[in-house]
Amino acid sequence: MEPGRETAVIFAELVGASELLGRADDAAAHAAVGEALASLEQVAVASGALQVAAHNLTGEHNFGLGVGFHFGPVIQDESDVFGDTVNTAARLVEKAARGQILLDAETADGIISLYRRSIRRLYQVQLKGLTEEISLCEIVWRADEPATFYPFDAAAPQPGRVKLKLKYRGEKRTLRRNSEALTIGRDPACGIVVDGEHASRQHCVIARRNDKFVLSDKSTNGTFVTVEGEEELILQRDEITLRKQGWISFGRPRGAGGDVVEFFCD
Repeated sequence: MEPGRETAVIFAELVGASELLGRADDAAAHAAVGEALASLEQVAVASGALQVAAHNLTGEHNFGLGVGFHFGPVIQDESDVFGDTVNTAARLVEKAARGQILLDAETADGIISLYRRSIRRLYQVQLKGLTEEISLCEIVWRADEPATFYPFDAAAPQPGRVKLKLKYRGEKRTLRRNSEALTIGRDPACGIVVDGEHASRQHCVIARRNDKFVLSDKSTNGTFVTVEGEEELILQRDEITLRKQGWISFGRPRGAGGDVVEFFCD
């Protein structure tokens, strides 16, 4: 074994594949996943960029690529590497939405200045297996990225005093702090526990990014979000900035019944 070497460990996940494999015919699902992986390999080799490959994925299953990476010491045993750096990268990719590249602030701080301008601070998060919270960041790579962009700056001032109010079955929650994140789902450990056969155990996460609150879907059946006065949107491993007043439903449209969380942005 070769101890003490430092390197960047990168994990990539084909977002949407596990959901398809869990609900579709085995042969058809594996064929669709195999076709998507072949397409990714072809475009990635030609372009040298995994996210370009993800951006060019097409098809009825709406696959995408999520990436997580971390830099630090590893232990190498022939072609395999082990250690906390590997574990952290693996936990980061679990949180990545479609088309998202995640890293922590410590890794972001070591990236060359050319790319640091494309790094956005997200929120504090506790990753499974780690004793301390990390400051989560993402690399913004798409030209059509919405205007909620905040350059990474370790000395950035604290955001303004904004809050998000949530109401569910008479229970009320308020999110204020920059480090605060809330998981909603069927799991009893969630911040808001919803009841419904279409909801996943950890269905979605709401977290603050500077002066905005962003909902990220982590579910099997999708999260339906309606902003008052606008059409309902379905998120499938995607995210949305919550605005004004609206409703969140789990696994099926709000009009189909089932549990709904109402939100108010101040």
